[in-house]
Amino acid sequence: EKDHGWIHHLLQEAENERMHLFIFLTMRNPGVFFRVGIASSQAIFFNLYFFMYLMAPKFSHRFVGYLEEEAVHTYTKCLMAIDEGKLPLWASMKATPGAIDYYSLDPETATMRDVVLSVRADEAVHRSVNHHFSDIP
Repeated sequence: EKDHGWIHHLLQEAENERMHLFIFLTMRNPGVFFRVGIASSQAIFFNLYFFMYLMAPKFSHRFVGYLEEEAVHTYTKCLMAIDEGKLPLWASMKATPGAIDYYSLDPETATMRDVVLSVRADEAVHRSVNHHFSDIP
């Protein structure tokens, strides 16, 4: 059965989310317990989402669309906090090398604010794509 290009969008979205995780993980280099927590959470969520997708794919896409809406809202609040001086460390922090490469940012001037703007834009696209997939009959 033709998927009308869905798989390419979903694979691109998965790769993009993986890059978001790597970008933010390289900022702090968390310890073993944090990494095990992330891996455990992903394993649990993957299995639950897999079965949910088998039973109700439209609901699953709508669910992810709402998660992405919340991510856009969260990154917007983060940008506001940076602009209001509530995150002084991030206001002056240079973008990570991984983020500079992935988003083709200027290595000389790229800041953490630029990274958050780029990630928020990605999440907005993911939100729209998942709501669109949910709306297809």
